[in-house]
Amino acid sequence: MTRPADLITAGRGVLVLVLAVVVLRGFVDGDAWAGGDGRDAWAWTLVALAVPAWALDALDGYVARRTGSVTDRGARLDSGVDGLLVLVLSVAVVPLAPWALVGGLLLPVFLAVQVVRPAWRGPLPPRPWRRIAGGTTTGTLVIGMAPVWPEVLVQVAVALAVVLVTWSFTVDVRWLERQVVGA
Repeated sequence: MTRPADLITAGRGVLVLVLAVVVLRGFVDGDAWAGGDGRDAWAWTLVALAVPAWALDALDGYVARRTGSVTDRGARLDSGVDGLLVLVLSVAVVPLAPWALVGGLLLPVFLAVQVVRPAWRGPLPPRPWRRIAGGTTTGTLVIGMAPVWPEVLVQVAVALAVVLVTWSFTVDVRWLERQVVGA
C-alpha cells in the first residue's frame, strides 16, 4: 500500500532529479560558470525547482504523522531524497563556494562507510539539531542560489551551514561509535 507521505516524498524525488539534470546541463553548457544573464537564468531555474523540493520536505513528515503512517521505510526514503537534494544543490553552488561539496558529500560518505563499519548502521535517537542542521543547510543552498546576493555573503553563509551540518554528523557518528564501545 502506498502511503500519501511516500507519494509526496517520491514527488520531491522527481523534482530533485529534474533539478540534477538542470544543474548538470548548466555545467555542460557553461551557464554555471558564466556571469550575467546566462548564469542568472540558470540560477533562477534552480531556485524555482529547489524551493518546492525544500518546502515539501516539511509536508511529507506532517502528512505521515497526521495519517498515522510513519514508517522506517518512509523515513529512509525522506532522508535519501534530502541527501540527494543537498548533494545536487552543493554541486550547483560550487562556482561560488566549492566547500559546499563537503556538506553535500556527508550523507553519501556516511552511507558508504556503513558498508565497512556496521556500528554506523545503528538507529540514531531523534535529535532536533539534526533537523535544524539539515534544514538550515538545504535552505542556505536554496536561498544562496538566487542571484541577488553578494558572492561573499553566499560564501560565508554556505561555510557556516557546512560547519553546522558537519558538526551534526560528527555528533551522530561519535554517538554511534560510543554505542559499540559501551556494548
